[in-house]
Amino acid sequence: MNIHAAATALNRKYVEQKWHYFCDPSLAFTDAFYIRFLELWRTKAGSRPLPIRSEMTPRDLKDFLRNIVVFQRDGANPSHYSWRVIGTALTEILGHNTGKTFEESVPPELLSRWVEVADLILEGGQPLRFLGRVHLQGREYLDAEHLYVPLANDGGAPTYIMGLCRYTPRRFTDEESWESQIAALSGALV
Repeated sequence: MNIHAAATALNRKYVEQKWHYFCDPSLAFTDAFYIRFLELWRTKAGSRPLPIRSEMTPRDLKDFLRNIVVFQRDGANPSHYSWRVIGTALTEILGHNTGKTFEESVPPELLSRWVEVADLILEGGQPLRFLGRVHLQGREYLDAEHLYVPLANDGGAPTYIMGLCRYTPRRFTDEESWESQIAALSGALV
């Protein structure tokens, strides 16, 4: 899969539908928090395409646990996902959804987008950065920056997605400011 072409197509769709979401495969993080997490993922993968979920231990993740989510693909064609872990810093925004499926917990108008992103992460087999505006009821005042990494099951198949997620108060509310933010990113794919 050409991840840059897939990200560009996804970003164009987001612009057309005014979803205020952006996929950045260049991983242009400036915050060392994300960079350290990405280095841990790469170290655990070693010479393999991706690490096994069980190798990402709570001890390894101790600095990140409050901001971690883990999703599992439960079925494909069509894909179905469930929540496996939601860090304590994220439950206020995402809810207490551990053990629930996306169909049970994600607003219906956002479900296809969440599944599309999860599929891209697993099928692309590489980490992806996402920037966006939160579209969950009561949390629209937040912006999001997430790093998602694919993880394998014990058999080596890409089955899990681990995300390092942070939310901040929205800096800009108008359309022009959002477009300017995205255009300013290095390697913006739109």
